[in-house]
Amino acid sequence: MRKVKIGILGCGDISHAYIQNIQKIYTELEITACSNHHFEKAKEVAGKYGIEKVLTLDEMLADGQIEIIVNLTPPLLHSELNRKILEAGKHVFSEKPFALTVEDALSLMELAKEKHLSIGCAPDTFLGAGLKTADKLLDEGAIGTPLYVTANMISAGPETWHPNPVFFYKEGGGPLYDVGPYYLTAIVAMLGPIEQVCALSSTGFLQRDIYSGKLKKSKIQVEIPTHYAGILRLKSGVIVSLNFSFDVFKSSLPKLEIYGTQGTMILPDPNTTSGCTRIYRKEQYLRDSGINEEDIETEPDYIRNLLSNPKVTKLEDQSLEISELYPVYGEYVRGTGVYDMAQFITGEKADYFASAKLAVHVVEAMNAMVISARTGINYQMKTII
Repeated sequence: MRKVKIGILGCGDISHAYIQNIQKIYTELEITACSNHHFEKAKEVAGKYGIEKVLTLDEMLADGQIEIIVNLTPPLLHSELNRKILEAGKHVFSEKPFALTVEDALSLMELAKEKHLSIGCAPDTFLGAGLKTADKLLDEGAIGTPLYVTANMISAGPETWHPNPVFFYKEGGGPLYDVGPYYLTAIVAMLGPIEQVCALSSTGFLQRDIYSGKLKKSKIQVEIPTHYAGILRLKSGVIVSLNFSFDVFKSSLPKLEIYGTQGTMILPDPNTTSGCTRIYRKEQYLRDSGINEEDIETEPDYIRNLLSNPKVTKLEDQSLEISELYPVYGEYVRGTGVYDMAQFITGEKADYFASAKLAVHVVEAMNAMVISARTGINYQMKTII
């Protein structure tokens, strides 16, 4: 693939992961410029990573060499800036959320289509080795036909570690819009589109103490719900139960599990790009229940073949642990979606995965949870993927 020059817009905390990973892993992408509202911050990041140019937004939009702008600004600015980037004739890859409303998301997708430009959106962790391995196993029938899913992002909030956590508790923040996209994107990418949504929400604490960064010992006024519990029905009939929370200090709920007609699959954290997948089969459950061996169906050839793979370990409880079946570049890699989109732009691929179409569907699902929680209605999804 030829070199593709990109600009980084927004030099906050997440920019370091993008820049480090792109420079180390995706070397066909060349970061030639960075920009930030606070110019000194952009200069600091450029100096740290050897980035050639520090530009204002207008200068970046006018730079004829830059093909893709990676938008890493706060969520409230995504729609406005994504639109400006497209109108300037450049491809854009946006951090999540893609937009805060379905109308804005659809409008951006249409604008990109009109201008024959590509637009993609994080999260791209479903392209990592961990979830790709789980997806492959699902396709091969490792747990039969999927029936149900549980997904849980349960934490005490980012104020203990983020250098500036205030925006997490304003419009566009909270657990639903901040971490929900990792889970919703993984579910849709592996199991197909969402058909119906219902949800409840709550705000556990109206004020939060900050324990990190320059704002340490100050307080945040919470303006949004910080706990969502939801149920989704996928078009396939699969039912998904969700919990997204910044209000829980400790939880033993699983991150992501899929339950099928032939067993259970325990997946890696969707916020990561690596991790083992575990499978617990129906046959093992029957043995654990004391069923006589002659009454148990023979394990399919697929499982026997899987056990011959050196990346598969039979654990003490007889479940199978499968290490990544694809190259592992790290646990928290960011930038895979940018590279994937660049391959499409240069003609190396026929399509790209972290697309606007997928992002729009996820935005509608998040909006649907907000609407359902406010109104008590079951929301019927409208976007199609």
